[in-house]
Parts: sequence; C-alpha cells; structure tokens
Amino acid sequence: MEEKSIIKTSKDKMFQTKKDIPLSSVQFSKTWAFWESYISKTVKLSYVESNKQIFKWDDVITFFQFWNKYPGNNIKNIFFDGNNLKFFFDEKYRINSMNIFIDGIKPMWEDPKNKGGKYLQLDYKIQKDKIENFFNAANFQWKKLALCMMGMILPGADYINGIRFIDKTDFDRGKIIMFRIEIWLSKDIEENTLKELNEYLTKNLGCEKIIVRDIE
Repeated sequence: MEEKSIIKTSKDKMFQTKKDIPLSSVQFSKTWAFWESYISKTVKLSYVESNKQIFKWDDVITFFQFWNKYPGNNIKNIFFDGNNLKFFFDEKYRINSMNIFIDGIKPMWEDPKNKGGKYLQLDYKIQKDKIENFFNAANFQWKKLALCMMGMILPGADYINGIRFIDKTDFDRGKIIMFRIEIWLSKDIEENTLKELNEYLTKNLGCEKIIVRDIE
C-alpha cells in the first residue's frame, strides 16, 4: 500500500526556509513524527497497513508549518463532528487517531520500545449538545499536550514515547460519542514519576479519571 496523507499541498510549497532565527532557539531535543491511523468497514487492514507516518520534524517552526496546514488541527475536520463521519482517499478510510511519537518509535504495541511499558488513558464521553464545547477545549489541550511533550516539560518527559488522540465513537452501541487521549510510556518509568505525570494531566487536561494500562 502506498503512503497516503490527507494534506494536499506539496512539501516544497508548504514549507519555507527558516531565516534569521538561531536553530538552537527553536530546535527540540528529539525528532518527532506524526502518524495517521485508519479504519475501514470495507477493507481489512493489517495493523501495519492501518498506521502511516506522514511527516516528521525536529524544531517548533517546522511543526507549526505542518500543523497549520493539517486539517486535523481542528479535530472535527477529521473525526466525527456530531453529525457526520469523515472519509478519506478512494478506499473510504476513516482516520480514527492522530499520533505524535518519537521518530523511530511506531504507535504500535509491538514496537520494542513500547513493549512492556504503560499508557495513560483519558476518556471523554460527550453528549451531542456539548460536542462543540468539547472540540473548542480539545483543540487547545491537544496542541498544549503535544508542545509540552516535545518541549520536554511534562513530568517524566524522558519516559514518554508518544501521544495519541483517538475517535472512539461507536455507532454499533447506540451512537456513543467518545474520544480518548493516550500517553505512551517506556517500561523504565518509576511509580513516583508516573504519579506526578498523572496528577499533572488530571489538573491540566480536565479529565476526572485517568486509567493506567500495561502495554503487553
């Protein structure tokens, strides 16, 4: 399967050369990659086929040049918006998650750097009449979480492999509108650091309950 992206503009036209800004002032300590995850009711996708890396960067300017062009910077452009499902490509795929991971680590349990670790799960079950309020808050909080992660200012930053924003809306069980944020952690994270991160996310992402799960 050839690589896909819902961005229509070519890299050459989309990105401008950085000038007059010292690279050290905008560069992240790690290179990051953005992945889309797909689901389809008409095509059976393997787990590898359903996850595609579409861009990577190592500085804040390049990130924003990408993010400002990416339709998912407004979540309802790619996820269920309260009324409609969004489909992409000729195969009619749905994008069911956006993923930002350290370059070289795939957003898959099978990746050796994820295996044996943990992930924090934040669920948001939304009433239809509240979905616009949710999107307004989630657009801000997701970008804030991404920047805090890439800027290495979250508690336990050295142990964070990546984050996911997932559309968990379920039409087979009475149209349950639900979204999820996951923070994936390496196996080396200690319990006290995990507790600090948990407390930070509870305070700053407005989720009453955070579930800690093992990556098998």
